[in-house]
Order: sequence, then C-alpha cells, then structure tokens
Amino acid sequence: MLERISESWPPVRWVADVATLDRALERWRAVPALGIDTEANSFHAYRERLCLLQVSDGIDDWLVDPIALGDELKRLTPLFADPAVVKIFHAAEYDLLLLRRELGIEVHGLFDTQVAMTLLKHKQTGLAALLHDMYGIELSKKEQRSDWGRRPLTDSQLAYARVDVHFLPELHTRLSSELAAAGVGGHAGHEYQRLERQVIQPKPPDPQRWRKLKGVRGLDPEASARVEALFQWRDKTAESRDVPVFRVLSNEGLVALAIDPPPDQKALASMPGLGWNAARRIGQAILEVLESARGRRVETLVVPRLSPEDRQRRQVQRDNLEALRRWRTNRAVELDLPSERLMHRSAVEELARALPRDAQSLASVVNLNDWQREHLEASLLEVLQSLPDPG
Repeated sequence: MLERISESWPPVRWVADVATLDRALERWRAVPALGIDTEANSFHAYRERLCLLQVSDGIDDWLVDPIALGDELKRLTPLFADPAVVKIFHAAEYDLLLLRRELGIEVHGLFDTQVAMTLLKHKQTGLAALLHDMYGIELSKKEQRSDWGRRPLTDSQLAYARVDVHFLPELHTRLSSELAAAGVGGHAGHEYQRLERQVIQPKPPDPQRWRKLKGVRGLDPEASARVEALFQWRDKTAESRDVPVFRVLSNEGLVALAIDPPPDQKALASMPGLGWNAARRIGQAILEVLESARGRRVETLVVPRLSPEDRQRRQVQRDNLEALRRWRTNRAVELDLPSERLMHRSAVEELARALPRDAQSLASVVNLNDWQREHLEASLLEVLQSLPDPG
C-alpha cells in the first residue's frame, strides 16, 4: 500500500497564500493540461466544505488550501473556464459540484479518466484500479474518510492527496491516444461537455425529509409526530455542533425511539442504534423531545385521487420510460459498455416525455453526436415509433 511518497518525487508544493497562488497560476496557464482533484469533510461536518484542491502540472504536485485562501481561491475562475488548458479529473461529477457550489467556478476543457476507461471497456473504472493496472501501485485507503478540514495535514494525508492527481497528466496522454484508436474520441468529448453542462445541483433543505426514513411509512399519527420532532431536534443539534446528523443519532435509533418511546435513560440505552454512551450524552435531550411531542398527531400524507383517464395516462408514461430504459440496457449489453455511457438517464427521460417519431424530431430533443447516431439512432427510433401516445 502506498502511504509514503517516493523520494524521487519532487517535494509537494503547498499553496496557502495569495502570492504563492499567483505564482502557481502563472505556471498552470503555461501547460496544456492539469490534473485536478478535491477533498471535502463530508464525514466530519454538518455542511461539507471544500477543504483541499490538488493540482498536478505533470512535473510538480500542488496542494491548495481553500481554508487559508477563502474567497481568494476564486482567482482560479478564469483558468478553469479556459478550454485551452485541459482539466483532468477522475469521476468528475462530485468535484464539479464542489467547485461550482463553493466557489462559483465553471470548468471547461474537461477530461474525465473514468469516462475514458468505461468507453475503453475497462471492467474496473476506479482510480485505484487504473493506477494498479498501469503503474502497479496499490493505493492506501486509510485516508478515504479523513478529516480534511483539520490542520496541519498529516504526512499520510499529503501522500494520499497528491497521488490522486500525480499521474493524471500522463494518463490523459495515454487514454486520449487509446480513445482515438478505438474510434470513440468524439463520443468521449461529447460526454465531457455534458458533464460540464449538467453539474449536479445540491438539493434544497426539505423539512419533510423525515417521511422518507426507512420504517416511517405506515406509522400511526402519534409515532409520526415523534419522528418529526426527533428529526428536527437532530438536525438543529448537528448544525450547532457542526457534525453530520448521523453522528448525533442514527436513522435506525431515531425511528426506534419514535415507535417505542422509552420511559427513562436506562431503557433508552438498550434501544437499537443507541447504547450507554449515547444515553449519557444525549439521553435527557431525547426524553425532553419525546415529551414535547406528546399529544401531537401528524397525519400521513393523503395521495390525491386520480380519474381513470389520469391513471391510464400515467401508466402509459411509466411504461414508455421503462421501454426506453430497456432499449438502453440492451444496447449497452450489445456494445459491451455501461448504459450511462451510451446516453444519460436525463436524455432518456426527456425522450419519454417528448416521444419524437423521426430523426428530425429526435434531433430537436436530444443532440446526438456522430457515434450515437451511428450506433443508437436507428434502434432508438424503432422503439420510439412503437410507443403509444399517453394522450
């Protein structure tokens, strides 16, 4: 397991002030491609934050400290928006979300090594598998859930962080050649551009999220009221302590308390997902929350009644979407590729809504690239033409 960096590698460059960041930017603008990765503290904070940005320019590895730099890190915006400098990520979706949400940064000129690996029909597409196959390196998993918000970072954290980007520039060169040789370079580029456009947006807070917890459906109104009260208390407690909600009380424990509220801390300690440590730490607060919910009732959400025509229309829409999903799955098997690499699920859903029947209408709904037109269009149109109109 690689936990320490070879002495043959140059020292990592730490970027924690504006002057150093500006010197780094000058260097990065002069290279054709940069390996990029991010680390956040999702297992250690109520709201995860960008805690580390790793950059490799093919010679040096740089670790950029967002905590020290704050808004000054937005100096990266023009570089990340410049498609002339390729930004190489592995499984970019989460990194793009963090950069957009935390800094307002949009990335153009993306290259995703995981997308490349799937199009090249690698069976394992994790970065660890890629580094093992190409370099014989066994990555340590010790820091996967590390607290990246703490300072100073340990030697083990530094090694883990820089390895994630160190090989990306060279991998970009190798994988680009392989994609071109396989005739899927254009399709890969289309996928990179889709990732740039369709950055995942964080979901807004949902005060009714407690209804989706496992075991809540079908509870009586009194138990539902206790779930809601415990859920709200847990959320406020986690926010005040700046810890993830599961570190306050597990979902299992929360639902068990609501179903069978304990009379005292001793009984509370014996419940699933709790124990004596939790009983001593938060037992009194939980008992007070349960007492505050006494006498309250929260009715189960009533599903609106639909007319027979509406029910039939919705069933046809569901069946059409399922037929298109089956088509995508079958074509993926035939082409020996993951279905997400053929066509994104959002495009499949849009096709189910619009039901284009010919090539011209199809092009107005989904912008197929050359590879997709060659390998997908004919069979897709055949399926679309067979689907009934929901009315």
